[in-house]
Amino acid sequence: MKHAGDLILLGIFLKTHGVNGHLILKLFDLSDRELNEGEPVFIEIDGIPVPFFVSHFRFLTDDSAVIGLDETVSPEQASEFVNCRVFVRETLKIKQQKGESDAEDDLTGYTVTDRNYGEAGILREIIEYPENPVMVVDLKGKEILIPFHESIVKHIDHRARMIHISAPEGLFDLYI
Repeated sequence: MKHAGDLILLGIFLKTHGVNGHLILKLFDLSDRELNEGEPVFIEIDGIPVPFFVSHFRFLTDDSAVIGLDETVSPEQASEFVNCRVFVRETLKIKQQKGESDAEDDLTGYTVTDRNYGEAGILREIIEYPENPVMVVDLKGKEILIPFHESIVKHIDHRARMIHISAPEGLFDLYI
């Protein structure tokens, strides 16, 4: 389904979720796609698509997800968006949760920084193991393998070309 301009219909907000201003998004596009944090979505308000930035995204089922927006921090704020349609740019790269991922390929060359260790190296590639993608990071000529998982990857800053992680304790000790 299309909307004016280069927007496509992603889904509709069904209800609020939790105490942090998150919403349940019923997905109309069922291609196992996950929105990147910091990417815009467009919420239709009074017939006009208004941009908001994603702060949280997690699948609940095959056709629904929990989504947080930078601008919503309470259930009261989020409730204003219940029953609103949600759009994304047609050209927006969207990270696929399963299978090959164009967005993950775009991360090649990003600097990986760990919360405790500091700069962990440069991302060389992401190897797609079933249900367990792994980042191959070059740290001063040594190859380090780090799971590409939401519990480890905390934030991807596309402008600064950085991936901020919180690696499990002892992970870097295995390589150094």
